[in-house]
Parts: sequence; structure tokens; C-alpha cells
Amino acid sequence: MLPGNICRLDAGLKGGSMRNQVFRGVALAVLMSATALAWAQSGPGGFPNRAVRVIVPAAVGSLTDPVARIVAEDMGRRTGQNWVVENRPGAGGIIGTDATAKAAPDGYTLMLTANNFIITPSLYRNVTYKVPADFALIGMVGRGDNLLVASAASGIRDIADLVARAKASGSPINYTSPLIGSAAHLTVELFKRNAGIALNHVAYNNSGQGVTDTVAGLIPINVMGISTALPYIQSGKLVPLAWTGTQRAPELPNTPTFVQAGFKDVHMGLWFALVGPAGLSADVVNWLNGQLNASLKSAAVTDRMKSLRIDPLPGSVADLTSLIASELPQYQKLAAETGLRLD
Repeated sequence: MLPGNICRLDAGLKGGSMRNQVFRGVALAVLMSATALAWAQSGPGGFPNRAVRVIVPAAVGSLTDPVARIVAEDMGRRTGQNWVVENRPGAGGIIGTDATAKAAPDGYTLMLTANNFIITPSLYRNVTYKVPADFALIGMVGRGDNLLVASAASGIRDIADLVARAKASGSPINYTSPLIGSAAHLTVELFKRNAGIALNHVAYNNSGQGVTDTVAGLIPINVMGISTALPYIQSGKLVPLAWTGTQRAPELPNTPTFVQAGFKDVHMGLWFALVGPAGLSADVVNWLNGQLNASLKSAAVTDRMKSLRIDPLPGSVADLTSLIASELPQYQKLAAETGLRLD
């Protein structure tokens, strides 16, 4: 229903001349814009008063990309300014993350990232930024899990069959993941270490191409979000092997978790967060956190994220700070114990 002032204007112009009809259209547009602007929230010092750039340190086709676009669209509506997603993939997310660290701390360059944000510094020697010191932590966005799958063309039936084939093979079996140094990548590295098998990671610049090649049978194994895998599982082109969650995925009741399959240390989940460069004012950080939480609690955002099998995770700046403080040493220990290096 239109607001009362618009309804009165609409009634007064009905039946008028063409000139009145044109005026009516312009007036309605102006009033609707005013209504939208009145709804939008401005922050400290009128922030934001121009477009906000949201860096995604991954390519289009990664799961981070649609999550970022869902959040950016709603935050733009809430703040009355465009939130523009900019994909800056490369080097396991280092390129986009480095650009964020070097940006002006004015709130107009932010980054929506997966947890490879805190993984890659342990895997690359040439990372020039420090996590979390070089970033302003704004808030959690969501949490999900990954699914290990096999190409149906590979003939691999389940995770036990994969282990048996890998042990019998004279050479490592190839696999791919959405991003070098991602939680998905480390999941398979942990799995092969636990299983005592040889698997070789094949890196793609575009994770979508990795999915295409797995479906086509060119890559035997992949690890990805369940929302990406399900259509191919349902069409018989991919075979689900194991799930990183603590419980079985409702959509795949016959697919075990890694723990249920006997790999007790393989339970690395996936999460997303919004951050900015260090030096961003506390007032802006706290205001952005409040707007982000309101967005994540809205039905529109919740429904769209759940369609990706991502659970929205509103929380405080302290919650994200605590999570990183807890998980960062685990990744550092894992890198040291496995000797895994990506440069």
C-alpha cells in the first residue's frame, strides 16, 4: 500500500490531462525515493555518503561471491548507498586481502571473506599483511560446511572405495577445491593425512571450471559447498563421499560425516566475515556491525543464504575476534605439523 500522501496525490491527479499524468509519474517517483531514503540509516558523521566497495578475494563461481552479493544488496538498501562487489581473486585470496589491508580506513573499502582469510598466512611465506592486526573486524556473516564428492565417471562409490583405490594406485589421485588455502583445500589435506593416502591438488583460477571438469570426469575428486554439488548429485553426475559437518546433511542422509567415516580430525567448517582495513574508527565499525546484524536477521537475507546452505551468523565484533583468536593457532599448528606450504 502507498503512503497516505502518495495516495492523496494519486487520487487528485486521476482523470487529468496528459501533462497531469506525466507530473503524477514524476511526483510518485520523487515521493517513493524520499520514502526509501527516510528508511535508509546513516551512520557516524553521515557515513556512508557514497558507494562502498566490497572486495571478495575469490572469483565469481566461488561460494563467497553469492554470499557477498546477498549481503551487499541488503546493506546498500539499508544505508542508502550502493555496495559494489569487486572480485579480486588470486594466490589463495592474498591479492584481495592485501588490497583491503592497504585501503584507506574510511569505511568505503571493506572485504567479505571466507575463513581462508586466517588460513593462508600460515601457508604462504610471502604474505605481507598480518591477521588480525592489519584489519578492522566488523562481524560474522555465516557458517556452512563442505562436501567431498567424486565424479561419477571415476567409478568411486564411497569414501572407503576412494581410500582403497588411492592405496592401490601407483600415483596420487587428483582432486581440486574452490580455492588454494581454503578450508575446503585443508579438509582434503587433513583427510589424506588421516587416511594415509596420496592425493594431488590441482589448482584452478576459477572454481566453476573445477566443478565443470569434475562433472565431466576430468578431475576425479572435488570438495565444494553442498548447494553447488546437489544438482549434480541429483542428476547422477557426482557421488557424495563425506561431509565436514558435525551431523549428516538433511539432504544427504546416507552420506556420512568425516568423523562418522572414521576420520576424527576432519571437521573443518566454513565461515564468512566482513572486515575492513585497520584504523577504521570504532564508531563506524560498531555501526556497521549493527547494520550487518539487522541484515542477517531479516527474512530476505536469511532465506537467500539458507538456499546456499549457509546459516546466517549475526554477532558482535568480540565474537569474531574470539573466533579468530581460537582458530588461528590451530591453522598455524596444522601448517607446521604437515609441512604444507603453497609457495
